[in-house]
Amino acid sequence: MKFLVLIPDGMADWRIEKLGNRTPLEVAEKPNLDFIAKEGSCGSALTVPKGFEPGSDVANLTILGVDVRKYYTGRGPIEALASGINANLVFRCNLVKVSDLMLDYAGGRITDEEAKKVIEHLNSNKKHDFVKFYPGRSYRNLLAINRDFEYDVKTYAPHDIQGKKISEFMPKGGKIAELLCELMEWSKDVLPAVTDKANMIWLWGGGKIPNFPKFSASFGLRGAMISEVDLLKGIANGLGFEFVEVEGLTGYVDTNYRGLVKATLKSLEKFDFVALHTEGIDEVSHEGDLEGKIEAIEIYDEKIVGKLLDKADLDELKVLLLPDHPTPIELRTHVAESVPFAIYGYEKDDVKTFSEFACAKGRYGSIDGLKLMDLFLRREKT
Repeated sequence: MKFLVLIPDGMADWRIEKLGNRTPLEVAEKPNLDFIAKEGSCGSALTVPKGFEPGSDVANLTILGVDVRKYYTGRGPIEALASGINANLVFRCNLVKVSDLMLDYAGGRITDEEAKKVIEHLNSNKKHDFVKFYPGRSYRNLLAINRDFEYDVKTYAPHDIQGKKISEFMPKGGKIAELLCELMEWSKDVLPAVTDKANMIWLWGGGKIPNFPKFSASFGLRGAMISEVDLLKGIANGLGFEFVEVEGLTGYVDTNYRGLVKATLKSLEKFDFVALHTEGIDEVSHEGDLEGKIEAIEIYDEKIVGKLLDKADLDELKVLLLPDHPTPIELRTHVAESVPFAIYGYEKDDVKTFSEFACAKGRYGSIDGLKLMDLFLRREKT
């Protein structure tokens, strides 16, 4: 038996008056998502425990059975696992566009090659030997700090403060906050020499390198991860998954869907458990693009789920489908609310469509997201 987890980042949303008080999921034409719900059983899962920020890091770890209350140290350190970086502290380093407001958390969709040149330029002009910048993908990069600091800093995700005054969201705390603020202000003078897309670095989500329990030890299955972002690669490395590289990925709605499907099918031949995480729907949600989100859901349904259902051996496959967290168009950022989920391959319930409110009426009801893996892998009674 094979197990496949499909995670369309940020797909869940709120009801929108413009859509007749429906969500984008309720409006979109998505026959393949609906097939999984109709032929399976559904529920709602809270993937962000109380007290945690509703990030993809926390949500995806919870889905995969990791208790973040025990193991979570920050987003930057997880992404450091993707590159084998080892340091006292690691922070996420976004390339952003600002005035006195946060104009663009994604640095004008800066390319990987452009971002690499920016990071090289930052390292060539840095004032402190104990800091080093590392390139990631597009606007998503890292800062490593090799000096002991007391970790007493509060930082803010740039995608949470679109259109807001950046002065109100600079790092706050002790000596480490002073260093981060210094570097962020310094970057305003450095970046114009190498790019016109981003004019500042934004440092956030820091902490020490984590030590996650291995998935194979927890669940007895060999796993693979396919994703467009280093965050999920870091999670994969931390859990002992094989991370499957796919060419032509953009982390946006114009990504290489064919390559993602091909890699997923090939991985299902080799591994017991495969997780496929895609980013595009979340990105258009952060942009506040309502029509774009509906279209992105329909594209995902056709080019990812439809192709997988057509080509996979459904008699030998169990599927868990769910977003990691909601990203409401109205807010343009994540919220710590339950997400709909559907499990295909066991019994059926009365749910006919995959949406936030339809799935909530399913046989599983409302559950703690940390129980999803046990439920999906049938390690607990239903």
